[in-house]
Amino acid sequence: MKKKTKWILLSVSGVLLLLLGLQLYYSYVMKDTWNEERMAILAAKQYGQLVSSDKTYKSVWGEDNNYWVVSGKDKDNQDRMVWVKFTDDNVPVEGADAVQSVLLNTGMSEAVMRDQIRNEMPGAVIKRLLPGMYEGEYAWQLQYENNGQRGYRFYRFQDGNAIGNDIILPNQ
Repeated sequence: MKKKTKWILLSVSGVLLLLLGLQLYYSYVMKDTWNEERMAILAAKQYGQLVSSDKTYKSVWGEDNNYWVVSGKDKDNQDRMVWVKFTDDNVPVEGADAVQSVLLNTGMSEAVMRDQIRNEMPGAVIKRLLPGMYEGEYAWQLQYENNGQRGYRFYRFQDGNAIGNDIILPNQ
């Protein structure tokens, strides 16, 4: 084999080994998150009346406020949101209050909330919008940037009204 061919094969092998190593590292780092997500989907299907799941969201806001929210369809093909409470050890809470299932048409969908936010804050950039729990209420958590200011605002899931005041983050 020519010297040049050897170097090409060694280089390609090295790059493939590096990519394999990166994939293994990524899988190792994400394993716990993926496991939590699977447990949340399973709990939503067992106790939250879901038969299929579309999206999952993780929401942590303060102590004892660790939720996975699963959206999907129930047996009647209606859209549902299911809040699954988790412990600090990242396992689903046992008991009656651990899983709460709500028909999406009894609350505000993500698309409706985005439209409402655009109307309320025309110049704001929506960084993230996800369902969660805030002050004991099902909520949409908005992270936004507006006029160089970054902050959080919470909206009640049921009616889209703001909960409390905005939490403004300090400038960096």
